Amino acid sequence: MKLAGRRIHFAGSAGPESVEGKLTYVHNLIGALVNALAKEGASFVVPFGKEPFLKGRTDGPSIIFDWTVATSVHDALKNGWVRPYGPNGHLIETCSITKTDAHIPVTRRGIYDDLRSANAIEMLMLDPGWSAGALRRQKYGQLGDVLIAVSGGQGVEQLAIEYSSKGKPVIPLDINVGCSLGDGTGGAARLFDKALANPDDFLKVVSGHSATNLLDLTKTRNGETEINRVVTAVMNLLHALLPPRAFYVRLLCEKAPEYLSVERFFRTTVDPLVTELGYEPLQMGLGRNEFAWMNQAVFDSLHHSSVAVVDLTALRPNCFMELGYALGNKQRVIVTAREDTKISFDAFALETFLWKEGEDSATCLNRMRTHWERNINMPKLVHPKQAK
Repeated sequence: MKLAGRRIHFAGSAGPESVEGKLTYVHNLIGALVNALAKEGASFVVPFGKEPFLKGRTDGPSIIFDWTVATSVHDALKNGWVRPYGPNGHLIETCSITKTDAHIPVTRRGIYDDLRSANAIEMLMLDPGWSAGALRRQKYGQLGDVLIAVSGGQGVEQLAIEYSSKGKPVIPLDINVGCSLGDGTGGAARLFDKALANPDDFLKVVSGHSATNLLDLTKTRNGETEINRVVTAVMNLLHALLPPRAFYVRLLCEKAPEYLSVERFFRTTVDPLVTELGYEPLQMGLGRNEFAWMNQAVFDSLHHSSVAVVDLTALRPNCFMELGYALGNKQRVIVTAREDTKISFDAFALETFLWKEGEDSATCLNRMRTHWERNINMPKLVHPKQAK
């Protein structure tokens, strides 16, 4: 998997009475992983808030890892390893509530303000009252591309479900330093054992690699393995992951008069752009079929794709149905159409990339790249209501 632009989410916690040396190892490991990822252009999902410490302590190490990630990302930005914004969005994606700013520790305020001033943070503000951890984990499961889970409890376990249910990779690490709330059934350490036995439930790798072997090589052995060795193993696993998919919704009837025009647009513009951005193109009728019937293939593949590229040329009803599914599923969507397409009212409200028959392919590609950057993280159409 190409890591540039991929959103990596580190999640987990430690128990208030964890062994300090072992907890320090975890923080150092996460910091080293963030540095390695930043150098390859990755972006990050980072919750911001309080920084609790070990029992009876007023200084580090923290029993959560969010500020270790944030500090490492901040350093990477200052060193020029990463940019504050790229084709797939900001360097950091986060969910916030009205109290988030007040929860920022004084010792971390400079880092937080620097990242915001640099336009490196995209903030999804939750409605007042919607501060429950379960809701935020749902949002993070939509925002992130890969979950790296470290120890923790129930929260990590729910996040793993949120990611895997969307077809996103979950990489649990084996080290166990407890969890901040004392809940769950073993957190990431238990998930690690499950992933070794059933790796397809957690991640998928390209042909020629063994997911079990790659995951087994990431073992920290309770903090005894040299950190650089673990970092190398985790990076090797990330590189071997199947890339996220860009699902194509488009005219497929070869007898339709618009077919050749649409086909040229996807082959000369869409394919090069999604490949450049690190996605695997997925179009029905091309590649290996894993399903018994087409309807299941369409909606299962669409549901588990990271982005849907929906072309409305020829106004096919099935394309509008799949567009509606992707929007309702709160997926990233890019809408396109040939410039002579008369789009109906509801879809017309979405910003559409209008491509031109016979346009120079390099010009069209550059225009679509700009459109992608502006629209890939467009706000969701509907926000949940709450009883007052």
